[in-house]
Amino acid sequence: MRDHRRPRPAPRVPHAGTAPPAGGAPVQRLSLASSDIEQVRAFGGSMFYPRKFLRPLRRSGRLTAQFNVLRVGGLTIGDVRYGADVTLGYEQPDAYQVGVPLAGRLIAHQGGRAIVGAGDQAPVFRVDEDVTLDHWGADCRQLGVKIDPTVLEQQLQTLLDVPIREPIRLPAQLDIADGPGRSWANLIRLTAAEFGADTGLLDHPLLVHRLQDALTAGLLLAVDHPYREHLLRSDQAYRPAPVRRAVDVIHAHPDQPWTVGTLARAAGANVRTLQAGFRRYLGTTPMAYLRHVRLERVHEDLLAADPRETSVADVAHRWGFVHMGRFAGAYRDRYQARPSRTLHGP
Repeated sequence: MRDHRRPRPAPRVPHAGTAPPAGGAPVQRLSLASSDIEQVRAFGGSMFYPRKFLRPLRRSGRLTAQFNVLRVGGLTIGDVRYGADVTLGYEQPDAYQVGVPLAGRLIAHQGGRAIVGAGDQAPVFRVDEDVTLDHWGADCRQLGVKIDPTVLEQQLQTLLDVPIREPIRLPAQLDIADGPGRSWANLIRLTAAEFGADTGLLDHPLLVHRLQDALTAGLLLAVDHPYREHLLRSDQAYRPAPVRRAVDVIHAHPDQPWTVGTLARAAGANVRTLQAGFRRYLGTTPMAYLRHVRLERVHEDLLAADPRETSVADVAHRWGFVHMGRFAGAYRDRYQARPSRTLHGP
């Protein structure tokens, strides 16, 4: 059972800037430079995720940790380095987090997913699954971007006009070499550069919410997730209610034995209207959309499953696939790999 206790507060530490006044300042600036492992663990846990442990990987390793942190609305952006090879364990995250590498390398895993943060590959962490940073290198420096789930999911709901009732399934990494990923990383770097500018535009209330919207919408456009294709379409400003209801029920219950007829009834429309709406607003059919969501769920379960206890057929049947030959072909087309390869690993 998930522990909903709030993390204990960090001890008093030196910090830049000032605490928010009674009225609530739009931006908080906090910093720490310390070699005390408990102080570093507690401060990092209060800024990002609660730490279960923080340990040097070498006996001679001595922390020279530095944190420079901005809190902007529902976002926390922190320039983090430990100055030693360390390993960290986090309790179940209660927020999304993306790292923008500035130097060095980190290796982590979360829920069976291997995650690397280095160079042009930004590590991405989801909510509700324990995280272990197996190796944060002595030269590693990252801009950690923590996003409150309500903020990101509300942004997606606003953009799509579709209820979001489950965590957004993000990939393990975001490519920031070029394209939207690079643009988003540049926005993060630009924001982080304001850490020392305590009289800049970032402190104006009129800008904070717009900046938060830009950073969250930018991430949703840059990173892969089941809703991204719909965001990238230019005609998403309006989507008929039957299409919204069908999309919602598919994401909520993809394992059910849906037909286009039962989906239409659940959406409160006839079959022809629903099919026309999906073609116009999503560029696909209701059943193809359902298959897309089911494949994504299968893929995630195969990555996390123990091959000694689970078979491909078990997972496929769990998510509504009956014909294994068709399933295997669709899976190969989507992920360029056999499902058994995903289950057993490389």
